Amino acid sequence: MIYKWFVIFYASVISIASWKLGLSVSGWLPLSLLFLAAAVLGLKGSSLTFSAVKLVLLTLFHWSSQTDWCFTLYLLLLASEVYESKSRKTVWMLVTLNLVTFAVIALITAPAFSVYPPHWMVLLYLSNFSIFMGLALTVFNTFRQRDKLAGERNQLMTHDSLTGLPNFEACHAMLHNLVDKESRLLFILIDCTDLKAMNKTQGFQAGNQILKQIAVLLKIKFSQAAFISRYGGDEFAVAVTYEDKDTMRAYVNQQLGSELPKLTGIQITYGIAVLPDDASSKDDLVLVAENSLFSMKREMWLKREEHMLRSEKLRIVGELASGMAHEIRNPLTTIKGFLQISKSNGYNIETWYPLIMDEISRMSELTAEFLQFSKPHAVQFRVLSMQVCIQRVISLTLSEMSRLGHEIVYDPPEKPLNIWMDPDKMVQLLINLFKNAYESMEDNKKMAIRLYERDHHAVLEIEDQGSGIPVEQLDQIFNPFFTTKDSGTGLGLSICHKIVQDHNGTIEVESFIGRGTTFIMTFPLAEPESSPCYPLNRRKDAV
Repeated sequence: MIYKWFVIFYASVISIASWKLGLSVSGWLPLSLLFLAAAVLGLKGSSLTFSAVKLVLLTLFHWSSQTDWCFTLYLLLLASEVYESKSRKTVWMLVTLNLVTFAVIALITAPAFSVYPPHWMVLLYLSNFSIFMGLALTVFNTFRQRDKLAGERNQLMTHDSLTGLPNFEACHAMLHNLVDKESRLLFILIDCTDLKAMNKTQGFQAGNQILKQIAVLLKIKFSQAAFISRYGGDEFAVAVTYEDKDTMRAYVNQQLGSELPKLTGIQITYGIAVLPDDASSKDDLVLVAENSLFSMKREMWLKREEHMLRSEKLRIVGELASGMAHEIRNPLTTIKGFLQISKSNGYNIETWYPLIMDEISRMSELTAEFLQFSKPHAVQFRVLSMQVCIQRVISLTLSEMSRLGHEIVYDPPEKPLNIWMDPDKMVQLLINLFKNAYESMEDNKKMAIRLYERDHHAVLEIEDQGSGIPVEQLDQIFNPFFTTKDSGTGLGLSICHKIVQDHNGTIEVESFIGRGTTFIMTFPLAEPESSPCYPLNRRKDAV
């Protein structure tokens, strides 16, 4: 828009000069040419002194030309000054100077070129200038509003709206400048580790409040920082110059490792990169800080996992101890009652002797199974065909199955499936599962055994035609001391689960009420070059 004003201004000056030249008015030509040259060379000057010089030249041109056409030149000159000026005070001074100067020259020159009374001319010029003053202020306010909007847009583009800190792009730009200027710099990446969990449990408003709090605390704790920015969703970045690297590191570790977690209630992880020790460029500095942050996150994650594993172990030990105490207390209570009764009968326990012995045998069996379940022990592993163990267990249980009228249907594979096993433990596993199967079935039912290879694993399925297991109990059947039998200890399936784990296998169960239950086990096959028949001279402790 200002260029249009320049064109009109130059055209007006040239038109007036040409008109006066045609009238052959003497004395005005040197001043006209001087003002025209000054206007052409420096119309865009914005200093107050230069504006005053141009106004003086315009005044002389006005006086020498003795024409009211110069009013347009005053308006155009004032418009250009308003456009270039950034100060309201300067605008008012320019408007006042132009108004006073033009009014004075108009009063002096009016009798020479106007047929109207001088006071009419002054009123006319004053009214014109009043209108232009309003226009000038409107233009000034428009420009100021434009600059304000531009500043706000720049603020939104370079700063985070929640915390008010510089954003990711601004962080990299400032860090790039710092790396070029500074020779000693610490760049710190900070991650609010627990913020995502807080957002899920307490909502995003709570998380936003924590982010605002951290931003304020970082400004306080690192008041001498070159910059503090919000690097990402729950990450911040801080750049600080240092005199003593070790002292600054110690301060950062104290504030971020102790003070900030205490004040905010969330865990803080951070990574530090040092210029010039760790990197010499901006990208390398960021990479080192990110790797350091990742290492700290990984270390914290491992510590949490270790703590959770330790807590889980303690929980399991507590459950085992509670279950064991409960199971042993019942027979002890029974034995104690029989002994108290025998006291009144002269300590004659003959009547209750079989019951007492049954309870003692029950405790002995329970403790034996518990020790077998919980105590690590050395076992002899070797490569052996799975078919051999199945055939042995079938022969051991065949008489009991025949007595109950059950039928065993075994579908063996065409070739031997050799696995790395402890034969005794494998036999114990199969006996427990066979026993559970035929005890769950009514008379004259079938138990199916299927063995086949799948994905370099031996898959063994034991299916019964029993009453099935309710869905709500399927997740509990491998828990110690969980049983639905009147005489069971609740450790059988727990022991089976442990034996499968010791053989690097998996065990799953499918059950349908009224149709039966299927246990599915998978074991990795042994290497083909291993001997399937002879024990290897290696021992392995069960985990």
